[in-house]
Amino acid sequence: MRAKVTDMRYAKGSERHVLDLMLPDAPHPPLVVYIHGGAFLMGGKGDGAREREALLQAGFAVASVNYRLTDSAIWPAQLDDLKAALAFLRANAATLGFDASRIASFGPSAGGHLSASIGIALAGDAATRLAASVIWFPPVDFPTMDDDIAATAIERATGRNDGPNSPESRLIGATVAQNPDLARAAGPIARLAELPPGAPLPAMLIMHGALDPFIAANQSRRLHAAVAAHGTCPDLRLEILALGTHGGGSFEAPRTLARVTDFLATSFAR
Repeated sequence: MRAKVTDMRYAKGSERHVLDLMLPDAPHPPLVVYIHGGAFLMGGKGDGAREREALLQAGFAVASVNYRLTDSAIWPAQLDDLKAALAFLRANAATLGFDASRIASFGPSAGGHLSASIGIALAGDAATRLAASVIWFPPVDFPTMDDDIAATAIERATGRNDGPNSPESRLIGATVAQNPDLARAAGPIARLAELPPGAPLPAMLIMHGALDPFIAANQSRRLHAAVAAHGTCPDLRLEILALGTHGGGSFEAPRTLARVTDFLATSFAR
């Protein structure tokens, strides 16, 4: 029988510092931390129902985490929240019923940015390193987002990403166009430079829709190239879904979710 605990508090200070935990009917399963999207300014731990169900069906425990949004906190508060959630989960794994030695992250869009960021940020210490990070259609390098989507034939569905009211500008508390260094420092690629030399990264599966009208697939290519150049990722995969847009459709297809769960199973067995 599955077990579920809702609104578990992982830190003090904000009503957003809560998570839901679901356990499959299996002893000591690995854990996948699901990080919701929403442009850093909306969404919550109830998002991603199909993805979370696929993870449970594959035998993984799932912790779905809320983090502070940009209406109350700017970067790096979101990364700090995820670090706190991971620390709480590891410290209480035996009581909660999952395997603390096998933990992965998974998120779409803003959650993809955060899945990559936390996977890289925790890689410097063997005690906190994740087994894998699944990263769906992330914004990666804020100053290049507009050029990347302009280079496609896709009609964009948002305003400019470097404008003063964009999700990316709201995340850093400054206009991206006027503060490119600050903006770039908030991306997951910047976390690579913070690691000790030779620190092994988690396995990474990066997936993006070729027809994404919000975030161009080249953003994922940039992350893939940076991680490949770093040279310490044991299993690095980039998949561009030919008919994929920004979630839904191709991403919720059983074959796509199966690729995610198969990748995680392989990573947990490594």
